[in-house]
Amino acid sequence: MKLANVQIKVDENNVKDRKKQLKLAKIQIEVSRNNVKDLEANLKDILRRLKDEETLFEQGSSTRSQLDVLQLQYLRGEIALKNTILGLERAMQEIDRAKLNVDNSILSLERSREDIKGSELSVENALIAVERSSHDVELSEDALEDTLIKAKIGGIITAKSFQEGEVITAGAVLFQIIDIKQVEIKIQLGEGDLPMISEGQAVVFTTPGYRDIEFSGIIERISWTADPETGRFPLYVKAANPGLKLRAGMSAKVYLLRQK
Repeated sequence: MKLANVQIKVDENNVKDRKKQLKLAKIQIEVSRNNVKDLEANLKDILRRLKDEETLFEQGSSTRSQLDVLQLQYLRGEIALKNTILGLERAMQEIDRAKLNVDNSILSLERSREDIKGSELSVENALIAVERSSHDVELSEDALEDTLIKAKIGGIITAKSFQEGEVITAGAVLFQIIDIKQVEIKIQLGEGDLPMISEGQAVVFTTPGYRDIEFSGIIERISWTADPETGRFPLYVKAANPGLKLRAGMSAKVYLLRQK
């Protein structure tokens, strides 16, 4: 756009210069025409004097030298008139070229203005295309967002209820996910042991897979109702999973730590 504006400025200056040249050419033509008129009048006067001088010379009242002077003046006047007429013709040709230069400069200026209009239109079209592309991106992102399924917790998918391409009904369970950063251990506790435990109490436990490692945890909650089959109360231990060694389905031996 800046380059186009510079070109328009150059073309405008060219038009001004060509118009000045045309004006000067017209002035030069007018000067040449006046010179032709003056030379023609002067040449007529010399011719009149020359004829008078020839008559006097024939009558013996004038000398050859006087006649020669007038003849020389007339010859010089003719040459000056011819040169001036030739200059006038050249000036006429020059004014034609000057007019053509003005027309060409105006045409170039109009082209430059059309070019900048075209450039501005291209910029506007490009901006519209960018807006459309941005809108399309937003629509695509929204459509992509609709295809994403987000779980409330992070973890590992242990079961998948549907395959790709199947129709899913509202409220259907799609996956089973476990959070492997922490584990939950379910313990069956007899009624007589309930007074010795409380929520938040610390425990340690071991697993057959890692016999030499003691894992730490706390009692997260104690069920208010007993299991009808065993008569025992479910107790749930929450523990961290350092190194992600513990896996779902592993057995564990839990040791309750007495409260001080």
